[in-house]
Amino acid sequence: VYNMCVFRVKYFLQGFTMSFFLRQRWKDPRLKYTFESSSPYLFLDSDSIQKVWRPDLYILNEKSAKNHEITVPNMAMYIYRDGSIFFSHRVTGEFSCFLNLRKYPLDRQKCHIMFESYGHPARKLVFRWHKSAVEISKDVELPQFELDSGNNFSTFICDHIYHDDNYTCIGADFHLTRNQGYYFVQIYIPTSLIVMLSWSNFWLNVDAIPARISLGLLTVLTMATSSASAGANLPRVSYIKAMDVWIFVCMFFVFAAFLEYAWVNVSLRVEQRRKSPSGTVVKPVCNGVKSKYKIMSKNRERARNIDRVARVLFPVCFLIFNLCYWTFYTLWEPVKHRTVHS
Repeated sequence: VYNMCVFRVKYFLQGFTMSFFLRQRWKDPRLKYTFESSSPYLFLDSDSIQKVWRPDLYILNEKSAKNHEITVPNMAMYIYRDGSIFFSHRVTGEFSCFLNLRKYPLDRQKCHIMFESYGHPARKLVFRWHKSAVEISKDVELPQFELDSGNNFSTFICDHIYHDDNYTCIGADFHLTRNQGYYFVQIYIPTSLIVMLSWSNFWLNVDAIPARISLGLLTVLTMATSSASAGANLPRVSYIKAMDVWIFVCMFFVFAAFLEYAWVNVSLRVEQRRKSPSGTVVKPVCNGVKSKYKIMSKNRERARNIDRVARVLFPVCFLIFNLCYWTFYTLWEPVKHRTVHS
């Protein structure tokens, strides 16, 4: 298989589109020849190819595929003197691929393509990979993934048993590493800045009610918009993704900063009261304006202390979360299963 191009990975359809040259080698003793020729092989055109026996190979996880015929059918067959045959043709198709998005967007995906005999059991026909089975063009580029031509693919044997008979099957895995630059620029850094912006509430005067409420609402609404845009292009999966954890925690920090001002405001307005045993409210024994000013100063100091604690507590907690988040999702690898979609 010579991989020319991987067009896209489709999240909603759980698949990928790829264009490649499929090359097969086999030996047919009936096609030996001894006549002299200037070439070590015979070249067959597309019409003659149809008259030669070929393995009944099909792609097990294919959703749709096509051969190319512009400007001529993109296929070639070479027959050597000893009956060895080399057959190559170009295929473009969409293939199923189970995408595990638990680490999204810090994930690595493994998509495969599987070839199997349609009607001949293994006792009659066997497929095996050549030494240089898979080649990847250096020009292969994806907008969100990297497909390295050096070591990001592997081959495997996947023989199946149908109706008490074994059928030959081979496959190739393509390892895709997601480019994370886009997500840092568009999601991680902006949401981190929104969280930090919400902390500026802690430095505003406790009496700046319009400013603190406006800033709190602005950060909450901006965070909600970022959350919606982050998951807009992803399928609605039943499990939690790494992006969901990040967005949820950032939203929690922003909302907690907004609630912190509510606590500060309540503390600022609390009046000192003492209740008598009978339940009647007894006003504090004080003399006029001086006593009232003393109570207000005490409440104001309590509110300021809450702000001072929040100035340290929120950044420290967010830093701890970052350490845990990046350590866990860097080291953890979810279990991946090779599946075939019917």
